[in-house]
Amino acid sequence: MFSPVQYRLTGSQLLHIFPNKTRSTPHIQYNHSYVFNELDKINTLRNRIAHHEPVCFYLQQPVIDTSYILNEYQKIQTLFMWMDIDSRALLYGLDHIQQVCSRINELKAL
Repeated sequence: MFSPVQYRLTGSQLLHIFPNKTRSTPHIQYNHSYVFNELDKINTLRNRIAHHEPVCFYLQQPVIDTSYILNEYQKIQTLFMWMDIDSRALLYGLDHIQQVCSRINELKAL
């Protein structure tokens, strides 16, 4: 819905679902293109998980690194905040990302 054609077809109203969106600055524009790119990255992560691809290695190398998954997790949290969604309540009992990443990092240290 945030790709250029669909965004124009909706009358450019979709950004209203983000009442808490950060204001744009001269250096960064938090517009529909920015949102589209963030959602696209999250969709790429979803696809990687759905295809059982590893997400805890550094640039497809045999080096354990949880920074990718933690960065994507933060993007999701930011979008929830922008939408005024209480992510703790929404994900209660389901959100184990930080604990799992901590455990992976512990294994890395062994």
